[in-house]
Amino acid sequence: MSASASGKGADLWANLAERDASYDPEVRLLVRPMTKTYHTSFRQETQPYAHCLYSSAVYALELLDSGIPENQARAEDILGAILPMQDKNPDRPTCGIWPYFHEEPLERMREPDWNYADFIGKKLVLALKRHGDRLRSPALKREMAEAIELACHAIRKRDVGPAYTNIAVMGAFVTLVGGEVIGQMSYVEYGRNRLKRLYDYTLRLGTFVEFNSPTYTAIAIEELNHIHAETGDPESIRLSERLLYLAWKMAAERYHPRTKEWAGPHSRAYSVMLDRSGAENALRRWGEEEENDDPEPEAVRCPEELRSYFRTEEERCFRCPILDEEETGYQSYATTYMTEEYCLGSFSKDMMWHQRRNLIAYVDNGGKPAYVLLRFLKDGKDFSSAVFTGVQDKSDIVFGINMALDYGDWHPVLDPANGVFEADDIRIRLEIGGNVRGVDVRLGDEAGFDASAAIGDQTLRVKRLASCSDKGIPRMAVARSEKQGTIGIDYVIYSGPRERFDLRTWEQAAWAILFTLSPRAEELQAGSDFREGRLSARCEKDGRMMGIRIPAKPDRLERLYRYNEVSFMEEA
Repeated sequence: MSASASGKGADLWANLAERDASYDPEVRLLVRPMTKTYHTSFRQETQPYAHCLYSSAVYALELLDSGIPENQARAEDILGAILPMQDKNPDRPTCGIWPYFHEEPLERMREPDWNYADFIGKKLVLALKRHGDRLRSPALKREMAEAIELACHAIRKRDVGPAYTNIAVMGAFVTLVGGEVIGQMSYVEYGRNRLKRLYDYTLRLGTFVEFNSPTYTAIAIEELNHIHAETGDPESIRLSERLLYLAWKMAAERYHPRTKEWAGPHSRAYSVMLDRSGAENALRRWGEEEENDDPEPEAVRCPEELRSYFRTEEERCFRCPILDEEETGYQSYATTYMTEEYCLGSFSKDMMWHQRRNLIAYVDNGGKPAYVLLRFLKDGKDFSSAVFTGVQDKSDIVFGINMALDYGDWHPVLDPANGVFEADDIRIRLEIGGNVRGVDVRLGDEAGFDASAAIGDQTLRVKRLASCSDKGIPRMAVARSEKQGTIGIDYVIYSGPRERFDLRTWEQAAWAILFTLSPRAEELQAGSDFREGRLSARCEKDGRMMGIRIPAKPDRLERLYRYNEVSFMEEA
């Protein structure tokens, strides 16, 4: 496909060049490596590649956006391949959504993904709104309008609430702007009301429930920008503008200029470090670029008054609630601390699935970033039935982990463990990755910590404060992976022959650890006690104390969220 850069952003041409190479003209879709893990029954080992519908929809829109006549024919071919894959049977619950892959119809998926009414629907809305008058086939134009209507119906029927931030925004766009495009005012009204619900909920909370997500904050900004740019509804324009500012503020405040990473904690993230080619990196660029860098009127731009955050190296400290306590019955706080050289963030309570970053740091290590990430591993994979509770004061964190009886294994919902599972290895890991060159890990140190790791000019130190476990006291280990490029400081709870674990029969499964990150060891007094089935751990510094208190016995997740307690730093 040919492209001239005149009047168009360089990103579009780079994307087209990359996608051109993956196009299969026989199937009229893009062939992509298998990366999906949820919902699909495919596995990378047996199905390394597949024809991906969403990537193909993105490609079709980009071809149309290029404005080049010869690209239009391919775009229309792709759309003609995508549209028939939508479920159009009103008697089925999946009516209005698409599968992930051409090779795997909805009925063969492990679990259909209802979000695909939103993801593919938004690309069809933009394609029809921007380029409908240029489409050569009246039949294709009609089929696109019908597909948008079915997607709108599925979105309205599902009616996702404002806590599911990125889908709440995306569904508002599809119904609001899609309704305008196909002339269905009932969907316009629904989309406006959905956006208003998100606005009211978010302003009451003060942040998005999908808090500080490198992936989904970038998506929310992009989708809110689409609403702002594409709708003709004045109220929705006003609401989207306010929400855009809130999303940009959350992202800008937590951008760490030295490492060029997104400070934690992260509610959802697909990679530990920013994807330099993904939406997260686009957000960094949107924040750093000057106002006139992109001549396109619909370009996504950070508000001028927030741009200095992307360039200014300074000490910052934030703490904010992230849940609607009236709705949940409990609260979690997100704490972020930054210096010029590193940033450290933690939640006060959450589950430990692989998309959550409950405790994460980014450290300048000789001009390149290293990361430190807390994980709870079962057979080398994150175990979402582990529950994190932590309290942070700048560079110091006291945290505990206990166990839920009614939650998942690797995924919180799709593969439930419910307290019973088999394993040959269980451990708590402080994982160091990214640029690990020169990182020096030692077990034990003169200050009485269990382990330390010198990373650039900073030193990570950890100390077990308590272990209340039917498996006894964890042993310390250092695990190095040349393949992954990581170093693990591990508290090994169990490692041996494969064994069946039934946490329903355990009396105790709780651990408490002190974590510090600073240039030099500081005077800290830390301790713990166990009373009436609850493990308490604390840290005192400069006459001020913080701590946690958690049940040692495994319990239902909601009860742990309610009864896992934190007390932030105060006068001792």
